[in-house]
Amino acid sequence: MNSVAQLPRQAILILLLQFTNSLGTSALIPMMSFFIVEGLGSEPWQVGLYTGLVMPLTLLANRWAGERLDHGFPVKRLLLISVCAFILVTALLTQVSSLLMLVLMVAPLMGLSNMGTGTIFTYCRLYAERNQLDVVRINSLLRMMVSLAWMIGPAVSFLLVTEFGFVTAFSAAFGIGVLYLLLGYVAVPHSFKSARKKSGNKDTSPINWGLLIAGAICLGFVITNSLFVSAMPLFFVQETGLPGYTPGLSLSVKCLVEIFVIFGSVRLAEVIGLRKVLLVSASFAGISMFLFAEVTTVWQVIAVSALEGTYYGLFAGVSITFVQSFAPDRPGRATAVYMNSLFLGGMIGSVSMGFIASATDFKTVLYVAALSSFAALVVLIATLKVRPAPTESKA
Repeated sequence: MNSVAQLPRQAILILLLQFTNSLGTSALIPMMSFFIVEGLGSEPWQVGLYTGLVMPLTLLANRWAGERLDHGFPVKRLLLISVCAFILVTALLTQVSSLLMLVLMVAPLMGLSNMGTGTIFTYCRLYAERNQLDVVRINSLLRMMVSLAWMIGPAVSFLLVTEFGFVTAFSAAFGIGVLYLLLGYVAVPHSFKSARKKSGNKDTSPINWGLLIAGAICLGFVITNSLFVSAMPLFFVQETGLPGYTPGLSLSVKCLVEIFVIFGSVRLAEVIGLRKVLLVSASFAGISMFLFAEVTTVWQVIAVSALEGTYYGLFAGVSITFVQSFAPDRPGRATAVYMNSLFLGGMIGSVSMGFIASATDFKTVLYVAALSSFAALVVLIATLKVRPAPTESKA
């Protein structure tokens, strides 16, 4: 990790800020459906009432934050809105006793808190450009912090629920929120903002088709991942008859490989360009889904999980830089497009998985996941002439 040690102190603080943000987010998001069913005694379908409100609010919050950042709104103020919303969410969750309370009080605040990740990504981009740091490298390190946090957060959160109950798990998330708040004060200067001036006029910029296409490409990758993660436990255990520990082992192998590949994706992008890295990633994604559909033993799962970690690490390492390269003068908007592709893809994948599996089986879900990544591959090839700004790294 010499690459991290060589960074300025401020950049390291930004990495820690993103890690803390993602640790808190990962401690809550995977557990919410479990809390709704087990903690509140609601029906499984009622989970959709909560997620159906949080997702559109998150998309709107990300878009709103991106536009404010691009027009010179101080980063710290937006970040504090997100941090305070997260702290309020964790505090309320220790008191929530009904689904109605969750939907009316927690869901709107969760939508606001979810804009924190995109705000930090935009802040990091602005900071890197202002201090002449390698944008691709620092973006990949930032994305690595997200992956590390997601390796830790869900596991610890579910362990706390199992041993001590939901209130303890939410209280731990509250503690993370307080640390997140302190880091926010330290890591973000009070007056830091985009150099772009505020404008009272309505934005009349033409539609940035390159940016939208880049977001659609990311959407294809995320749908692949969401479909697989949603179907994988039941496919491995119920349909394939593998041991109950197989899904957890698969995720652990994937995440471990993913972290190392994210780190290496920067060097690969320097050699072949961002777009070609994504072409390789999309190819590996489709192949890994087809291979997963044919596994019959645990060692085969481990082998294919390593390939899955490779594809997702390549995607995670360069995708945000790829999207931002189509709007270098509007990093807030570009980051909002990227973050919304993640949230929207996750929602599409998790919802459609149930319909596909009910109509066919879980193996078919994996085939559909492969098609989604191949669709991203086709769009990448078909839009080779849609180039980013020349000031960016090769794409």
